[in-house]
Amino acid sequence: MSSSERLIGVIGSGTMGAGIAQAAAASGFTVKTLDTKPDLVEKAYAEIAARLDERVAKGKLPKHDRDDTMARLSVASGYGDFAHAECVIEAVTEDLGLKRNIFKELDKVVSARTLLATNTSSLSIAKIAEGLTHADRFLGMHFFNPAPVMKLVELVQGPQTSDQAMVDGRAICTKLEKTPVKVKDSPGFIGNRVNRPFYLESLRLLETGEGDIRTIDAALRKVGGFRLGPFELMDLIGIDVNLKVTQTVWEDFGRPARFTPSPIQQKLVEAGHLGRKTKRGFYDHSSNDPVPAYEGRLKDTSGWTPTAALKAFAEMIEKPAERATWLYARVMLAVINEGAIVADTIALPRDVNLTMELGFNYPQGPLAVADGIGLDVILNLMNEFHREGGGDDRYKPARLLEHHVKAGELGEKSAKGFLHHWL
Repeated sequence: MSSSERLIGVIGSGTMGAGIAQAAAASGFTVKTLDTKPDLVEKAYAEIAARLDERVAKGKLPKHDRDDTMARLSVASGYGDFAHAECVIEAVTEDLGLKRNIFKELDKVVSARTLLATNTSSLSIAKIAEGLTHADRFLGMHFFNPAPVMKLVELVQGPQTSDQAMVDGRAICTKLEKTPVKVKDSPGFIGNRVNRPFYLESLRLLETGEGDIRTIDAALRKVGGFRLGPFELMDLIGIDVNLKVTQTVWEDFGRPARFTPSPIQQKLVEAGHLGRKTKRGFYDHSSNDPVPAYEGRLKDTSGWTPTAALKAFAEMIEKPAERATWLYARVMLAVINEGAIVADTIALPRDVNLTMELGFNYPQGPLAVADGIGLDVILNLMNEFHREGGGDDRYKPARLLEHHVKAGELGEKSAKGFLHHWL
């Protein structure tokens, strides 16, 4: 290997491993991929070639770029091939023992300058790194699927990860044309944690009869500007996959009430109704026009009237103070609150917003939404939801939200809130 070549090692050639290898090769890195059998890597590379050929055929990629990308991909014969790699990224299944063994082997052969990264989406960075000599060079690099397309990478700093490793990780992301966000090691990192209430709060609204799946999905789309509502999205992702992430975050935080998995979701998974992949989930997908397959008991809301706090919220988002706006507020405020807790403890407010926009297709990051509405308006409605819910922790206002309001930092109207807004 010439000194000008920059080598990235990838371990695992499944969906994520192959996607990361493709993204790295397309960005000019030399890539070697290792799997339990060389033919698994060859198969993954053939699929990459087919994807690139399709883009060439559509006129979206010059043929020489396709050829250059494929020329940079090769099969690793063993861990020794990674001795002088700039970075080795592990992307195998979410199995702590397996990941630990891989890094123990890598630890023996790589240079002291090689970055060791795991693409885990849910496991503790500290636990994977236990016992490593090069723990200061070990970090999380959580790519989003599909890796060649999605622009976000969560860079996760474990307790032993050096600041230099984080800087080097950021530099690799930049060459990959990805946007890195920095987060301290914590269950769910930024995205999977801040996104929990988007689903859980919608499920609670369904459970308590505040709305049916169509009404709740429509509220998030029409009032919130989301491309898909929560139930449409769970059917697309796979209800089993979505439930597993919730269970992991809930368990790893010591089972706090706000992350409690929904019994509705659990029943659907037990019945094998997993969403689009089984043709049935919250919706029936057996025809081109999905129809609701889950019917809950609806409350009588004919006497419902908006409160002053909801009217103030509705006015700021320029929507009518009606049920759809209330349903959207119930979900969005739970997301904003979790985002504020994360911004107070493990990540920068800006990175919370970037994660939700680039990793989860939010029309606007939750903390930017809050700043636009006004943090005083958000806090009033949050307190109201907190009282109505009997004081549980989903709407217990985050310390950072209360701090800003107390300081008169109310968002865009005061030029500072969770973020700075220069006038």
